[in-house]
Amino acid sequence: MAQGSGSPPAASTSGRVVEIRSYNLKPGTRARFEQLFLREALPMLRRWKVDVVGYGPSLHDQDSWYLMRAFPSVEERQRSEDAFYGSQEWIKGPREAILADIISYTTIVIRPDATTLEGLRIAGQGTDRKENAMETTTAAGADLTTLLALNEDYIRSVQRSDVARFREILADDFLCSQPDGSLIDRERFLQQTAQPVTISNLEAHDVNVRLMGDMAIVHARTTYTLADGRPGAGRYTDVWSRRGGRWLAVSAHVTRK
Repeated sequence: MAQGSGSPPAASTSGRVVEIRSYNLKPGTRARFEQLFLREALPMLRRWKVDVVGYGPSLHDQDSWYLMRAFPSVEERQRSEDAFYGSQEWIKGPREAILADIISYTTIVIRPDATTLEGLRIAGQGTDRKENAMETTTAAGADLTTLLALNEDYIRSVQRSDVARFREILADDFLCSQPDGSLIDRERFLQQTAQPVTISNLEAHDVNVRLMGDMAIVHARTTYTLADGRPGAGRYTDVWSRRGGRWLAVSAHVTRK
């Protein structure tokens, strides 16, 4: 749950971070889970002045649900959640019933720009939404969730030399600018991906997704371990395009220290 003012922040709050929590629910419990959230948890979040950016069912299966919350900083996120989840109101309130439907969950924290943050907010936030509480979050929220998952797929596919997955998520006209300054096309990229990986522990950090209609730009930094055990680091910028209802990577630019 996020700590905030209870009303959408102004454009000057571009330094805020957004936590996206994805819940894997027990089969057949999503409707009950959502009703419990709307009836019990959401009013409690508002009493705690939590900045709920968005929530709703995921589109990719019947047992996933997500919640987006905004915080002034990463540190404030931890402080706020410690206070909220440690409160008697939560522990003696909806905690047991809500946890009963959850198998597992994952958490991602990003720092979006102010425009993207505003685009993620639930339509009509701050008003009485009892009649419309079952509405899903904005299209921007669904797009952000999809792009974050695709970004994870991209990093995972690099580490695992997963050519098959890259064939699914790269556009036919995909181009990649490499650290040595060369520019390669999709086929050359796939050939290169098929080669044995010489790094390990590849991770993406500070992921920032900028939504621009049917285009999106993803900025992030990377850390990894070189073959000789030394630490490595770099940055990348990926461009995604929505084509035929699917997000496909059309460009990548990679730098390394």
